[in-house]
Amino acid sequence: MKNNEPKTLGQRIRMVRGGLTQMAFAEKVGIKQAMVSRYEAGHETPSPRVLLRIARYHDCSIEWLLTGKELPAGPRLTTAERVTQAAKQLRKTGNADAKEFSEMMTHLFLDRRTMQKVLSHYRFMKR
Repeated sequence: MKNNEPKTLGQRIRMVRGGLTQMAFAEKVGIKQAMVSRYEAGHETPSPRVLLRIARYHDCSIEWLLTGKELPAGPRLTTAERVTQAAKQLRKTGNADAKEFSEMMTHLFLDRRTMQKVLSHYRFMKR
């Protein structure tokens, strides 16, 4: 690791933020400015959802944000390709409902509005 490479999660978040103010960066990733400050100071660790938003903002991996290291390069799959692979794995389980479930998941991942409705219903049912 080079001397100028960020060594901590907070330093990497600061690097990702670049020239933006903490307030502007917070707005971009959907959090409060105080949280950006706490993350950068190392007082708090972002939730997985926030890590994902930061990674997407900077087009980097969560692995790099957390460790400073990248996973070995592999083919980058589209969402549709990942859903197709997951559906194939579900069908391999032999579960009687796996085919229907994989079809439903494929539909949900490609239609965000329907996915939000199903998630809301699931959260309600979980209570």
